[in-house]
Amino acid sequence: MLKKAAIVYCSPAGSTQQVAQVMERALEDAGVGVLSADLGKGRDGSSIIEAVKNEQVCLFIGSPVYVNRPIPPIMNFISELPDNAAAWAVPFVTWGGVSSGIALYEMGKALTEKGFTLAGAAKVVALHSMMWRCDKPLGEGHPDRGDEKRIRELIDAVLKKTASRRSESISVSDLAYQPDGVHADMEKTTLETAKAHMPGKAVDEGRCTECGVCEEICPVQAITLSPYPEFGRRCICCFQCVRVCPEAAILADLTPVEARIRSRAEQLKEHPLTKIWV
Repeated sequence: MLKKAAIVYCSPAGSTQQVAQVMERALEDAGVGVLSADLGKGRDGSSIIEAVKNEQVCLFIGSPVYVNRPIPPIMNFISELPDNAAAWAVPFVTWGGVSSGIALYEMGKALTEKGFTLAGAAKVVALHSMMWRCDKPLGEGHPDRGDEKRIRELIDAVLKKTASRRSESISVSDLAYQPDGVHADMEKTTLETAKAHMPGKAVDEGRCTECGVCEEICPVQAITLSPYPEFGRRCICCFQCVRVCPEAAILADLTPVEARIRSRAEQLKEHPLTKIWV
């Protein structure tokens, strides 16, 4: 019987956190002790790393999908995990209805290279993080109760699997579910190359009150005030600073991106929207 689990995630728009919280409640309902860490807002996962080093835990690790991939804080965290880890791991991603990309595959591959055994995995559809201004945004209303039910089913299956020493892990190849040509194309595009095609951000100094909300909310500490917001190279283009600014002082025209998002979703038609692997 699994006695302890660790959940680590980064969730700029809140959807990955929502999934993590459902997992935490399901584990606690089953009598499993849970240690959790949000890697956003400058926090680190050192407590999780120590738990993996010193205790037999199952590691649940979650990321939103940006440009088909997990975001840098999550991959950086995996790189810091101890080698030859004799533990179970469950990667999970949230995605905005366009494509879940190769994020689960890349996370699973990196975890197995560290020695983890994959007890399961999940992709969960969520409101697209760049479409909050839109009518009928992709992923609207998700994660919903149906998605949460699937997450609980994942937890139940993982608990049964970790209780049996003879249970087999899922394979990294199971997570390479995109068609071969699509997978290969996604490997060629990175967040860094995609930034060149993202809308630029500008600050309306007449509106800005230098309140610091944007600096505080940035999940990768890419914003500094001097005295107005400046955006550093670590920016992952989550646009949460635009979304949460109380004065609407950070400006970005997302309209052209919204059209591309819908066109791409129509082209890929990825289904099912939410899926678990066990």
